[in-house]
Amino acid sequence: MEAWSHAQTERTAAKAQLVDVAERALRDALIEQERPLVGMYTHPTCETDAAFDRAAREVCDIAHRLDMRAEEMLIAVKQAWSQLAPVRARHLGDRDGDVLRGVVSTSIEVFFEPIDPARTDKSR
Repeated sequence: MEAWSHAQTERTAAKAQLVDVAERALRDALIEQERPLVGMYTHPTCETDAAFDRAAREVCDIAHRLDMRAEEMLIAVKQAWSQLAPVRARHLGDRDGDVLRGVVSTSIEVFFEPIDPARTDKSR
């Protein structure tokens, strides 16, 4: 029983770490977004899309290092996204839902890409 409890504690800590990484990576990507004019939808640029792609890749790399399943990674992304509501409102405006769909789709694609050993080097 104690071994199971220890494993659960480690798993819970790993999930919390992944949410923290996702929140930081997504916040950084959000800050790179152009602030929309009130009520205006702004189309993303290649640079702003790249910021979210980098965030998804970072989250997936950490998820792999922590031996997380895809659904655990997605839960972490959505928890982090939820915690960033004020930042999202300032930087995304009406694009919020579209951007989340893109982040989720990119995260799934990246998570299931063949793993590059250089990216998942545990010594980093």
